[in-house]
Amino acid sequence: MSKLRNSRILRTSSAGVFQRLVQLLSSLITLPVALHSLGVAGFGVWGAATSLAWLSGLLTLGFGSALITLIPRGLAAGQTAENRGYVTAALQGSTMLAAILLLGGLAARLTGVPVPRGPFLVACVALILNIPLCVSFELWLALQKGHMAALWSTVQTLLGLAFIVLGAFVGAGVTFMVAAIYGAMLLGNAGSLAHVLYLHHHVRPYRQLSSAALRIVLGQGGLLFAVTITTSCATAFDNVMALAWLGPAAAAQMAVAMRVCITATGMVGAVTQPFWPSFADAFAANDQAWARRMLKAGTATVLVLSISGSGLIVAFGAPVLRWWLHQDLHLSTALLWSMAAWITGMTLTYVPGSLLNAALKLKSQILLLSVTAVAGFGLKFLAAHLFGITGILLVTPLLWFALVVPIYLWLAWRTVTRPD
Repeated sequence: MSKLRNSRILRTSSAGVFQRLVQLLSSLITLPVALHSLGVAGFGVWGAATSLAWLSGLLTLGFGSALITLIPRGLAAGQTAENRGYVTAALQGSTMLAAILLLGGLAARLTGVPVPRGPFLVACVALILNIPLCVSFELWLALQKGHMAALWSTVQTLLGLAFIVLGAFVGAGVTFMVAAIYGAMLLGNAGSLAHVLYLHHHVRPYRQLSSAALRIVLGQGGLLFAVTITTSCATAFDNVMALAWLGPAAAAQMAVAMRVCITATGMVGAVTQPFWPSFADAFAANDQAWARRMLKAGTATVLVLSISGSGLIVAFGAPVLRWWLHQDLHLSTALLWSMAAWITGMTLTYVPGSLLNAALKLKSQILLLSVTAVAGFGLKFLAAHLFGITGILLVTPLLWFALVVPIYLWLAWRTVTRPD
């Protein structure tokens, strides 16, 4: 069984790395095209609006994330009916949530309550519509077929690239260019969801929702949502902060820096994402020895990958970015070092975090990440006025290295050496 887990991890990781490479090559085209089409100010707004796409998983309230632990355990126990109930709860619950948010937004607009407009309105509507659709990614991963999720993510990336190039060709404005990114996201996730349900009849949803299944999904999903939201609050709003506190030019710099950081961490995340369902399967089989080996091997692999990638950014980032964008956004050496620290700090929690999620050790994560997020907001405000965007970007890795990484590693090791 351990060999099967290892092969699944290797297959999914390889497919995920391929998808991230396609995403990277796409970004090499997308960002300079958007910059030259929209100008620095428009590009800053585009960067801030599209950066909210990383909230897509956050808005599901953990409906999909709960499946990554529940489905592998159900498969190990042969609980087909229970698994279909969980999928039903995730899809119907997320659909009801999207409907409530859309109706709430419409009511707010009709009653004169200020709502986002233009590019940010497009982003908000698309994020809401995507809530039930993005469950497909977690469902593929829960079935330990993450390579199929990577395939559909590749389709999404290529669609986004095609729409951006089209928008630049016709001289479209910021709103269309934002819609290009979110439209690709919706089409890709819709295709992915239809595909997984067509192929895997044993997880197709029932017509009737089970209240028991909904309680289980909401219970685990709610805690996972809290983990996700506290993590996201530490990073997701850096573009918006730069725009609000330092202006469009700084937001343009932050958009490039964050895109590089997210691309790099996403590459490492592609390697580690199959660990979560595999750890859940190992715990269901009471295979603590395999979990210990993978915790050590996975963390060591992440450390090597993150340091290697970060070193390349520091050494060659400035000239490569100038060549890439065909424009000098004056990214300082200090900013490049901050990007390197950001990448390394964030990725070191990926493997122990996957283990803790699979073992349902969630409350300690929530407490730790909440404290870190609250501290980060205040420190970023001070750092922005003292050090500019470098200060905003550097706050997160400093907190991660000081608190989050060592505590995560300690909690994960205690879980596999002293299981409850």
